[in-house]
Parts: sequence; structure tokens; C-alpha cells
Amino acid sequence: MRLKTFHAETLAGALELVRQTLGSHAIIVATHEDDASRGARVTAAIDPDEQNFDFFSDGASEETLEYLTKALEQHGVPNPLIDRLIDAATDGTDSSPTDVLANALARVFTFAALPQRPGDAPIMLIGPPGVGKTVSCAKIAARAALAEGFDINLVAADPVRVTAIDQLRAYAERLDATFYEAPNAEALGSILTHIKRKEMVVIDTPGTNPYNMKDLAHLVELAEAGKPLTVLVLTAGRDAQEAADLAEAFRPVGPTTLLTTGLDMAKKLGSVLSAADAAGISLTDVSMAPEIGAGLTPLDPTMLARLLLPNEAKEKVDVRDKGVRAS
Repeated sequence: MRLKTFHAETLAGALELVRQTLGSHAIIVATHEDDASRGARVTAAIDPDEQNFDFFSDGASEETLEYLTKALEQHGVPNPLIDRLIDAATDGTDSSPTDVLANALARVFTFAALPQRPGDAPIMLIGPPGVGKTVSCAKIAARAALAEGFDINLVAADPVRVTAIDQLRAYAERLDATFYEAPNAEALGSILTHIKRKEMVVIDTPGTNPYNMKDLAHLVELAEAGKPLTVLVLTAGRDAQEAADLAEAFRPVGPTTLLTTGLDMAKKLGSVLSAADAAGISLTDVSMAPEIGAGLTPLDPTMLARLLLPNEAKEKVDVRDKGVRAS
């Protein structure tokens, strides 16, 4: 049998989707009614020898799909995105929930590591106030400082926050990096013209309200002047729809990747998935702790799956521990 999950506002609506999509041969495997905000879902199956549907393939068991669905719902992942992930989870082989979810995440999302060496475009961090852009700039620079043979430049392109400028300047001094101030796009363009291509550049920007067109226009001007790799920075734990709206609002600036901070303070990660999906951008490094020494951690499908399923990872550790004690 092949499985597929359907979401709708009501159980009757989900069953109608099954009928319309799979026809009279469909077998209802499981039904679940959530609260009014989440609606209902139905897992259905059909014999692929009787009907040919392209979206079916051998894969995870119904129990695994149900487990993943509940986990994603607990993280606040929007239902349409859950559907896509569960459909993707039906491909491949039935293995551990973490492996199945990692495979699904790799099919639905893209992952891109931040550059760690010079020669590429400057890295510019953007985002709303209070998400940790300045600290993230320092973490990127600190990681690059571990490599030898090139210089690092930190640019404060923030004409408003004096404290943020002073903070970035202090980080530059500790990292033996060159510090610049760029109050506007023209100044940024001039600075970048004089920096050699063999040097690494990380640009900090003001905390921006993307719904304020004047503030957003400042970021757009900076992006046009610097031609950077633009990284959107958001904190984990936000409401998923709010995060999606924010990510979409920043799209005029042209971010290509999402860097997530505050994972030490967040239990629900639905906002991470919904923001990247809404903006059509890749997932990149995450900040697991605020200290500079903690650095940034590159994110890949397996790591993200483990973050989304922490209980499974804990259960595996407990089993191994018990086995060691028993022996």
C-alpha cells in the first residue's frame, strides 16, 4: 500500500479530498480532528497496482508518518507545509523517524553553508530589531579568523544605533579585523571599492521594520551598492505565520539564505521552516547560544531533523545508556 495525507478545515472536507484525488479505491488508514485552527487530516492508502498515481512511492510506514505529523504540528508548522513534508517522507525506505524526516527536509528545502573564506561577495546580514545580527556578524568573522592568509573587515552600515556600532567596533578590535562605518549606500560602495578581493567582508545593518517602506528602502540601497550575499536573520520560536510574513516582507532586499538565532531559547521551530518556505530561501547556519565563543553551526537536513525530533534522539541515548549499564 502507498500512503498520502490530506488536510482540510473539516473531516468531511479531508475525506472529500481523498475521494477526489484517489477515487473509490482509496482506503482510509487514519483520521484525526484537531482544533478549529488546525482542521482535520486523513491518511489514505491505495494499491498502486490498481491505480497509477505519480505521488505514491514506497516509503515510511503509517506509524512513522503519523508520528512525524504530530511532531511537526507541535512545532507549529503550517498544515500545507506539513502535507508537503509528509508526502516527501513517503519516498525512500522506512527507517528511523529522524532519517525519514531528514530525507523529506532535503526534498522540500535547500541548505547552503555560509562562505568561510574571502573571494566571494560580501556577506550582509539583515533582519528585524533584536534578532542578533551584530553578534552573528562577529561569529562569522571569528570563524573566518581561524583560517590564515587573509584579512577580515567588519562594516557597520547602521546610521541609527550608536551602541550597535560601538559593539561591532569592539568585536573588530578583539578579532584583529578592520572596522568601517557606512552610514549610507554611497559610503558602503566606496568602502567596498577599496577593499581587496582577497579580504573577507561582513556587513551589519540596522534592525529594520520591513513594513516601513523608508526603512526597507535603506536596505535595498545597501544591497544595490554592495552586491552582497544577503542573509536574513530571524530568531527561532516566533509564531510560524508571523515569521513567514516577515520573511516575505524582506524579499525586496533579496535575501538568499536564512540564519536562525536563539535556538537555546526556543522549543518550537515551525517558524524556521515557514520563513524559509515563504521567502523561497535556503536554510543556513544556526546560533545555538548567544556567546561569541559558541559560534555558528552549519545546518543540514539531518541536524534539522534532530532539532525537530529531540525526544527521539533522547530515547536513543537512554537506550544506549541502559545497554551500557546492563552490560
